[in-house]
Amino acid sequence: MRIRYIATFAETIRTDPITLAREYLSARDATDHEFQTDEARSAYVDVLSALGRFQHKSAFARALAHLDVGPEALDITRQHNGMRSITWSFGEGPTFPGFTDDTTWNGFLNVRVPVSAWPYVLTELIAGADGDADTIEAYRRIGTADGLVCLSNGFATQEAMPTWPEFFPDYPVDTMVPIPSEWSEMSWRHETAPSFGPCVGPMGEAAQIWVDYELPAMREFAEAARFTFSRRDAIGELTVIYEGDDYAEALGHIAIETLACAFAHLLAEQLGPAEWREMRVENRTIEAGVCASHDFLDANMVMLAAWQATRSPAIVANGDADGLGTELHHVNAAWEVATRYYLTASSEGSRFDDWRVTGRDVQSLAAAGHDLATIPPSDSAGRVYSVGFVQTHGTCWIVDVGNTSQSFDHLIDAEAHLWSVFASDESRHA
Repeated sequence: MRIRYIATFAETIRTDPITLAREYLSARDATDHEFQTDEARSAYVDVLSALGRFQHKSAFARALAHLDVGPEALDITRQHNGMRSITWSFGEGPTFPGFTDDTTWNGFLNVRVPVSAWPYVLTELIAGADGDADTIEAYRRIGTADGLVCLSNGFATQEAMPTWPEFFPDYPVDTMVPIPSEWSEMSWRHETAPSFGPCVGPMGEAAQIWVDYELPAMREFAEAARFTFSRRDAIGELTVIYEGDDYAEALGHIAIETLACAFAHLLAEQLGPAEWREMRVENRTIEAGVCASHDFLDANMVMLAAWQATRSPAIVANGDADGLGTELHHVNAAWEVATRYYLTASSEGSRFDDWRVTGRDVQSLAAAGHDLATIPPSDSAGRVYSVGFVQTHGTCWIVDVGNTSQSFDHLIDAEAHLWSVFASDESRHA
């Protein structure tokens, strides 16, 4: 063991995965005179490898892949030398990967964009050009240099501060794909890659996309797809919708899921608890391609509103039904997803629907609740349970669980949040 580098074996054990990976590579490539024998070096390298893979698992492997670069990768590093990798936005809207030399103009940060992200940035610029042909043409003429597109001295760009880099410090920020502003961050340090939540179903069923490392060798499994998009059911079980390396294709699936969730949410907001329950029960046996929501309202108009709210202005245009007709394939796909996964009662969904209607009289619940008051036509102004409570606050609803408090615009969303805690609390006592 090379005492001059790492003083004790205990210190080696305590070190972080990146430092351990650096020491491993240094020992692996060391000249013979740094060790008494080649066997001693091999033994030390084996110890470092075993420690890294046992203590840090995929983090150690990712660090090795990131640090053990070839000449081509080193050339890219030199190409961007002197610039800091960042995520940035135009002040609102999606965040993009990029680089900056930390200079500014009029208070705005000067940034450069990898060519891989430029098509998404250009789309955002064109959307904000109000159809001005000269401006759009000027955007299209912006050139590249050293694999980067320069957005210096003329754009309202500013650095964004996402949380996912804190959980994945070895993830090269400039390789992250553009992330829409309406997505929520769902990353967690114990997972293998950053993740985001594009939409949520009416029972709080959060869809989630994982964006793995661009370099396959840095992934937990090199053969794994870079993008994995999944939906949850009412009890949190995941179903994979898309696995692949094409971000545009992943976004297509996400757009369908987002419209399906928006449609289901609008129906839940417009139907009373009893109507919602009846619709979801009927959809268990109704013929394919039909939704029982039509028994209670004009669901086509609800879908139109959801489509207007979730699609880009360039697609929606004037937002009328004729515009929606040009996207029938997309709309029909979302309708099928919504009907099958969000508007048809599963076993857990039926329990939730019953609970919403009765407020308390559902078989096997771990804790009983009582109404604090009744404000027609709302189901209840507040309910108290062992895990928390829902109460009105102006036009909103507040859910307090433990020492946390969240506000929701619609009662069903507040109820879904409390239910998710209620159900998990019940399962722990089952």
